[in-house]
Amino acid sequence: MSNRYGLTGVSIAVMALAASPAWAQTAPDPETSTVEDIVVTAQRRAENLQDVPLAVTALSSETLQNNDIRDLSRVEVLTPGFTFGKSGSDARPAIRGVRTENVGVSGDPSIGYFTDNVYRSRASQANEPFVDVARVEIQRGPQGTLYGRNTFGGNIAISTNDPTEDFDAGSSLTLGSFNRIAVDGFVNVPLGDAVQLRIAALRETMDGYVEGVTDDLDIFDRDTSYARVGVRIAPTPQLEAVLRYSHWTEQGTGGAAFGYRVGGIFVNPTTGNFDINGQPYLLRYDIPRTGRPLVEGIPINPDPLFYGGDTKLVQDLEQNAWSANVSYDFGPVVFRSITGFTEFEVFRNADNDFSLRLGAVDGQEDKLESFSQELQLASNGDGPIDWIVGYFYFNEDVTASFFSSCPTAARDTAGCAFAAGLPETTSNAVFGQASWWAIPDRLRITGGVRYTEDEKVIRRANATTNGTQRLTSVTPTGQEFDFTFSETTWRVNAEYHLDDDRMLYATVSTGFRSGGFNSGFFTNPALPGAFGPETVTAYEIGSKNRFWDDRLQVNISAYRNEFQDLQVQNQFLIVTPTGTTTTSVILNAAEAHSHGLELEVQAVPIDNLNLAFSATLMEAQYDDYRNVPAPSNYTGFLNYSGNDVPYSPSIKLTGQVGYDFILGDGSVITPQATLLYSDEYYLTDTNTVLDLQDAFAKVDLRVSWVDASERYRVDVFANNVGDEVTLNRATFGSRGLNQSYDAPRMYGIRLSAAY
Repeated sequence: MSNRYGLTGVSIAVMALAASPAWAQTAPDPETSTVEDIVVTAQRRAENLQDVPLAVTALSSETLQNNDIRDLSRVEVLTPGFTFGKSGSDARPAIRGVRTENVGVSGDPSIGYFTDNVYRSRASQANEPFVDVARVEIQRGPQGTLYGRNTFGGNIAISTNDPTEDFDAGSSLTLGSFNRIAVDGFVNVPLGDAVQLRIAALRETMDGYVEGVTDDLDIFDRDTSYARVGVRIAPTPQLEAVLRYSHWTEQGTGGAAFGYRVGGIFVNPTTGNFDINGQPYLLRYDIPRTGRPLVEGIPINPDPLFYGGDTKLVQDLEQNAWSANVSYDFGPVVFRSITGFTEFEVFRNADNDFSLRLGAVDGQEDKLESFSQELQLASNGDGPIDWIVGYFYFNEDVTASFFSSCPTAARDTAGCAFAAGLPETTSNAVFGQASWWAIPDRLRITGGVRYTEDEKVIRRANATTNGTQRLTSVTPTGQEFDFTFSETTWRVNAEYHLDDDRMLYATVSTGFRSGGFNSGFFTNPALPGAFGPETVTAYEIGSKNRFWDDRLQVNISAYRNEFQDLQVQNQFLIVTPTGTTTTSVILNAAEAHSHGLELEVQAVPIDNLNLAFSATLMEAQYDDYRNVPAPSNYTGFLNYSGNDVPYSPSIKLTGQVGYDFILGDGSVITPQATLLYSDEYYLTDTNTVLDLQDAFAKVDLRVSWVDASERYRVDVFANNVGDEVTLNRATFGSRGLNQSYDAPRMYGIRLSAAY
């Protein structure tokens, strides 16, 4: 039977930090079952994953459905070396000791995010829902040659389904906990031999799983709308163009910019003052104190899924994206053009005092337009040398508005402290990579290089308010800051194929992320105005193997990343005439490293039984990080040398088992269980007991039924069966350590049909 619905039930993602196979799915066969071959484009050409000397995890559309993965947030369940954090609308993924901390408009993500080869520049854009997706690739380690821009720690590449020459359609309905209702579907219509059309859409709503003081204050609900239209035009066998337009909105409540609750404060019990080395108290600092000692602060509700503020948190996001992927096959070479244009805006607010006291509302609104153009020329054939050269251009114009200490909701009330910035980024890069079979079918040598030049300009703006419209004018003052950051990154790789099923490889590569501006320095000259670039040198050795007539796949790897001037986030206290708030400031840590071992195993020991196991050992620490300003409310300078890099558990294990029971009528029932275990890890550079996530285990259960015709399918699932609520974001704020937690147990049923 075919693999339309991914009935294999088992995928393996081994938390290996150097070279990992895809979470594959294996179709049952009357004679035998094998681990599936998966084709990826991690090296900008279609290749079997086992032939790619890179650490890549590939999740197919079937795998995404089998694990209720609707966006990036649950990818960590299946992906080695990858963890996920989130605050408000901003995604904060982490790969091998590199995490996305800087979500400011003049900074850049640490992990590159691409949809259909088009770069997305904002952390909020990484939360785009997976609708009619063909494949998700997580490429671990710096991708500084072929992808370049802001792939410092790795790369996330989303490939949606192209229009095809055959009619196809499908739809599904999901009903779940917290009144979740999701309807999605697609239709593929051939309009002739040369033109095909594909339309996909999603509508999803869900109540918030974090309880507010009243029902209308619950947060982390869903109100998602998404639609995409794709057209494939192929007038000749040599020429192909795929044009896409998508529209995406997220409404409803958010989760606050830096967390929705306070986890506590550190106080010297003798003096009663803030002291980062003092004792932790599960209290919230309230302003004004009216002379009371800190140890008599406001007690914290112990429920991690409780929001105590009086402000309705809002996320208001809209994206319109256009792309064109055009290729022409000249025979010996292939020319490709990748064009992208995006209009994006997002607003999110926060109740900065986390209480029922009026005021202290913060907010941020970003509006941007971005344009990218990439040109590639690549070899085409089976000769001893493969090569690709290219040019990349990117421009992004942003209007960033910041509101703080507002008396009520941030966009409709006067009386806020206000600032606006107009950053613009222009990036140019040229790159090339070539591979040579020094010994045919045995030894291949690869080398690549990229030169990048990023220019960043930011202008201060004057803004006025009239009580009904937050921003009535934005006028450049002539105060302008302009920096150019440039770097040459490279990659050298050697791979040796023992035979068709076993390969050894070794890689040295570099990565670079340009510096940027701290927006808050416009309103407070005491804040650092800018931060410098960061660089990484990565070493990796690994082996990819198939055994037992392709029933067993074992991939093992080891890596070491050496970081210089790592960009890290700090919170500074800001005092305004109407109150006190904090601002996020990026600084450069001197030196850090991460290294580890990864093992991935996939096995089909008997027909229809799919087993998976992964293990990761990792250490990520700051080697030299001194004279760090103490977090908000605390004084002095700290030494973080020897501290763990956040979001870096030393041990992470995954496992999955599934069995396809083929019934007498030809239908198939597949029970599946998935396990994720993580050792403890910190969520801030300070490494305190309040930002420590203890070791935990999460179990997902699923039972699927597919009829004999493979047209109808039913999935019943429960994610996080043990209701293990984990801390996935923490940062110091004016009232204490701000926290945000991952979702509790979720269950549901999904009904699917193919036409």
